[in-house]
Amino acid sequence: MRGSGVTASVCICTYNGAARIGMVIEALAAQTQPIETWELLVVDNASTDGTADSVNRLIKEKLAAYARVVHEERPGLSFARAKAAREARGEIICFLDDDNIPAPDFVAGAIMAFADRPAVGALGGKILPVWETPPNVLALAVQHFALAICDQGDRAFRHPPNAGPVGAGLCIRSKILKAIYIERGTAARVTGHQGRGVRGGDDLALGILTWQLGYECWYEPSLRIQHRLPAHRMEKDYLLQLYDGIGRGQASVRRLYDWRARTPLAMLIAAKDLARWLERSWRPCFADARAENDGLERDLNDLEKRLLLGRALAAITP
Repeated sequence: MRGSGVTASVCICTYNGAARIGMVIEALAAQTQPIETWELLVVDNASTDGTADSVNRLIKEKLAAYARVVHEERPGLSFARAKAAREARGEIICFLDDDNIPAPDFVAGAIMAFADRPAVGALGGKILPVWETPPNVLALAVQHFALAICDQGDRAFRHPPNAGPVGAGLCIRSKILKAIYIERGTAARVTGHQGRGVRGGDDLALGILTWQLGYECWYEPSLRIQHRLPAHRMEKDYLLQLYDGIGRGQASVRRLYDWRARTPLAMLIAAKDLARWLERSWRPCFADARAENDGLERDLNDLEKRLLLGRALAAITP
């Protein structure tokens, strides 16, 4: 592996991704950006399915000396990203999930986007769904909030302060990632997804902390990704777990920017969420009287209740 001249590091953080990650590596092997200018870094986050062996076979065939696998035994997406911050050689790091298929010009577009905007610290692009089975109405209703689908048009724009890109396809300057994870120790406070767990918050934390470090976050639609979504992610039971994790992640992230969440006042914040949970539990939950919408309205109400409860419980947990 060459040690210089690397502009970008594409990083795939994966847990038990052996069955999925091959499609991602195939897409990366077809990138238009000359391979001499970027590297592939796969962070195996405590996998138990032989992911590292599978990846090593694939990269030996497709990317030769321009890719490598490193291991992070502490479960949690933020720990995997912290490992990437230490290991990546590129000036920018582009994160892909092990079910994200980047367009052929993804790496080239990311490099160009940062070169054109020196004030930008992090950016993300257009993420379109590839449903492995036809999506149900609930999945379609929550895809942008909960399933990392992002299509905000064809014009680039700057996110508002304390907001940022979704994690799928997130590109960030490596010096910012080092400041967040190595200097501030954020990974231990916002651990994010852990193995089969679905706790969130790490993506939002990166956006907030990028702003706090004096950089901007942008949406860049020329960066295109296809996100493969299997049938089980449309099921209500999975989404209930996901919303619980999102709520808990929101509580942990709040401690990064709201001093009240780090004091006994956190109890009042939790009480407000519990009051909203109770209100949703008691009131009629059907905003639309049409019978065909009753089931969807009920499901959405249940998801919001789970988010509120998870956020309230996490707010009072050290």
